[in-house]
Amino acid sequence: MTRAFACIALLVSQLALAQPYPGKPVRLIVGLAPGGATDIMARTLAPGLSEELGQPVVVDNRPGAAGSIGAGIAAKAPPDGYTLFLASSSFTSNAVLQHAPYDPLTDFEPITNVASAPFLLVVRSSLPVNTVAELIAYAKANPGKLNFASSGIGSTAHLSGELLKRAAGIEMTHIVYRGAGPALADVLAGQVDLMFASMVSSLHHAKSGKLKALAVTSARRSRVVPEFPTVDEAGVPGFEITGYFGLLAPAHTPAAVVGAVHSAVQRAIRRPDFVERVAADGAEPDGCTPAELRAILKRDMEKLAGLLKEAGIPGQGRN
Repeated sequence: MTRAFACIALLVSQLALAQPYPGKPVRLIVGLAPGGATDIMARTLAPGLSEELGQPVVVDNRPGAAGSIGAGIAAKAPPDGYTLFLASSSFTSNAVLQHAPYDPLTDFEPITNVASAPFLLVVRSSLPVNTVAELIAYAKANPGKLNFASSGIGSTAHLSGELLKRAAGIEMTHIVYRGAGPALADVLAGQVDLMFASMVSSLHHAKSGKLKALAVTSARRSRVVPEFPTVDEAGVPGFEITGYFGLLAPAHTPAAVVGAVHSAVQRAIRRPDFVERVAADGAEPDGCTPAELRAILKRDMEKLAGLLKEAGIPGQGRN
């Protein structure tokens, strides 16, 4: 009887895959809290992707453990194309820094990098500094007084803060939040001094004067906001971290389904409304191939492992 049930289950699965994709709504998991950069990017992508696929794309926030909980849920979902995952930089840093419940390179099928954006070093508006050099000088004059926010242990914001501490020879206290949205909210409220925030979630606050933006974390100045110096040129040589927004599916998702989603995303991110929105947030559409996204993830993990070693931060995950 058990064998009969197994055969029936296999037949049902094969019949489901034989149906035109997509035949029902698609769930897009975000492993971080609403209001953060990844959530904003997911909700910016979803309407256009829904129209291109011909089915609703529903954003499902599953925050916790710097995105690891959501990623773990996505990794275990049926590989049928009806569960997708939007990964940000914490996706790879979690796997390097700690024992994450997934492997970025084996538990997922890469689809494409939706967009790329550097991080922005922002401070509360009342902090008496206006440059990276002034921030470092303030920290040295007030040892242990500064604190910085992040979306969790192992997040890129956490790692960036730790690297700044080491490179500049300063002390700061790490304040952990359940997501980038709540973390940024407390910097805006003046409850926390600073944060390495995605430009997608922080740029409009910097432009409005609610935050002070000191520098971008990319190797070169952003084409969107060239007025901001890089952290490197502002006084911390070699500092470089760039964020990505990678769309993935569970491992073993059929190639035809991955291809269908990839094509739909390509069309969605070239829509004028999407391009205009992400540019306003300091990001640039990408749309790379699945192989190129896999290379981005692999390169990011290798780079993070090297940075952790240089910074003296213990890493217990994959490298």
